Amino acid sequence: MVMSARIHRWLRLIAIALIGLIVWDGYRWWNAQNINRAIADGTIISRTGNLSPTIVFAQAYLHAQKGDREHAIALYKQVEVASDVALARAAKYNRANGYLFKAMELSATDNPNSGIPLAELAKDTYRFLLRSNPGDWDAKYNLERALRLVPDPDDSDDVDLPPPQQSERAPTTMRGFTLGLP
Repeated sequence: MVMSARIHRWLRLIAIALIGLIVWDGYRWWNAQNINRAIADGTIISRTGNLSPTIVFAQAYLHAQKGDREHAIALYKQVEVASDVALARAAKYNRANGYLFKAMELSATDNPNSGIPLAELAKDTYRFLLRSNPGDWDAKYNLERALRLVPDPDDSDDVDLPPPQQSERAPTTMRGFTLGLP
């Protein structure tokens, strides 16, 4: 009898704990649904001033999908200072994509040179990302697209110049030094 009362007491405690966890999980689900709804309709930014970087990233992504690239780029800049390195890197990559898409849109207009500054910003950002992670194939591919849109200037202007007159060849003037040839 005493053993069954003790078992019933433990079962009641476990049931109360499980009900508490279900209520807590339901509250978290309800809160997540409200946040997702606010992100989708664009009211999340106006609700509170202190938002997590993940929510700001989601809002920026939504603006980018709708074609509002300027607003998306501004929001991605806010996320780049986040302590989460992966999220900050993703925001930087998406910001560069925003620059590139805007540059491509502008280059298709009557003034194709108006997209050059944005393409340069995109190239600089992709290069920054590649310096920190050279294996980032997405950044490499998009850098290549940006380079096709606005190629880097060639620094080979001095290649066509003839060698200076009466110049000596360096290996012939170096005494006592062999090139390792037999």
